[in-house]
Amino acid sequence: MSNNSPQLMLDEPTADTLREIARRFGTPVYAFDMRRMRAQVDRLRGYLPDNVQVLYSLKANASLGICEVFQDCGIGADVASAGELATAVAAGFDAERIFVAGPFKLPETIAHLRHLPEATVSIDSPSELDWLSELGLRNKAVLRLRPDFGSCAVVPAGSESRFGFTADQLELVRERLPSLSLNVIGFHVFAGSQVLDSENLCGHLRRALELSLRAAERLGIAPEMFNLGGGFGISYGPADATLDLVRVGEELAQLAEQAAPARLVLELGRYLVAESGWYLTSVLGQQTFQCRPAVVVDGGTHQRADMCGLHLRTMANPPIALTAKQTSLAPTDVLGCLSLPADVLTEASLLPELSRGDVLAFANAGAYGVWSSPALFHGSPLPAEVAFDGSTIYVMRQRKAAESILDEQQHILQKALATHS
Repeated sequence: MSNNSPQLMLDEPTADTLREIARRFGTPVYAFDMRRMRAQVDRLRGYLPDNVQVLYSLKANASLGICEVFQDCGIGADVASAGELATAVAAGFDAERIFVAGPFKLPETIAHLRHLPEATVSIDSPSELDWLSELGLRNKAVLRLRPDFGSCAVVPAGSESRFGFTADQLELVRERLPSLSLNVIGFHVFAGSQVLDSENLCGHLRRALELSLRAAERLGIAPEMFNLGGGFGISYGPADATLDLVRVGEELAQLAEQAAPARLVLELGRYLVAESGWYLTSVLGQQTFQCRPAVVVDGGTHQRADMCGLHLRTMANPPIALTAKQTSLAPTDVLGCLSLPADVLTEASLLPELSRGDVLAFANAGAYGVWSSPALFHGSPLPAEVAFDGSTIYVMRQRKAAESILDEQQHILQKALATHS
């Protein structure tokens, strides 16, 4: 299958800013629209009940500058590693707004948590619950529950998931509660991400709350928090629907009333940051692929991996040719610069005639980009990451030189020869 949809329209001020970013920082480069990030938070607030807390999920993109923008918007942080936790703290998120998840907390994460007693911890299994309690961790905790329902998500985490307490395991917890150092205040359910059908998403949220309420009754606790996950999807291509936030907001209003006095929490990553991001890459030359015209660019899938199974190379909107001449459009493939057959950024996209140096801008690239890619493949240096607010541009990460791949590596041959001499 190929993507032969026409190019997206881009307003000229944004196009000018992206061209300036490519000129100043070279390509490949990631560029993030700060206004779009803020607008996405405001949009959510316009539809969701006031008593639903939103967390930014750093696994979508843990750039410090992006985290600072969302912290400034007044939302919380959802983290799943020591690095993400350190980033959330550095970005200024209040500890009581930090939610620490993940299937098993590593020692470095636990060390951070000892200094952040106000942070909430999601516990994934009876084994982890016992271990963290034995360590004397005193944070508030929620128990992650494995869904007892199927998932409609593109990236599912339903009943077949590896994460969370099963019903049988939950039965073992009640007798342990009085002896735990952790204060169990609620439950956490996540059924999957990239859901575009509002009814399916509402079904996930509703069943997550029902499962959590049953768990609270079984354990005999009065919960303070229900983290219902998230999974809000965005439209990557012309075939994708647009999530109906009106319907989702109505459902959440009913669920919040049902959950009271406990509060509802949502963890959103892709939905908050994806549409703010652009991946810019320049044409190096021409090639052919599957009997079609193609161009080779200086970027590739090592910086924009399709790790979530979204089929972006065939289903996403075509890139925007920022600097190409206005010619008739023809199906064109965009190939990355890696010695890897699968390094294809897009297939049969309708693009104008492209020449060496022309800059292509891939939209909706803010989530799961370089942070989830095999960025070191071929010894590749990391690209620059910049943010822009209108025409004002801010550097978040400078481009690394090729020699940076050697940083913190050490020669061993001479040491080995000296040892054996």
